[in-house]
Amino acid sequence: MDSSHPATHLVRIYSALNEIEASIIEQALSLEGIVVKTDITAGSGVFGGLPFESGHHVLVPEHQATQALAIIQELSENNKSAGSAGDH
Repeated sequence: MDSSHPATHLVRIYSALNEIEASIIEQALSLEGIVVKTDITAGSGVFGGLPFESGHHVLVPEHQATQALAIIQELSENNKSAGSAGDH
């Protein structure tokens, strides 16, 4: 946890469709210095990415939520533009 905020309150900022999406978001946020937690467990790899797998929550400290949401929005926009680039 962030040592400058010892009693940091985590807030859910995103519900990923599967473990793969949650992991991608977790890594992107971590690279930007955001403390991030997910509800992915060691055993969830058995069903990782399968259509019947339940979603995963992405949580960050409340004071980093706005920054984290902006990063997720940027990821989403980059993903959309990468997908449409192949359509031409």
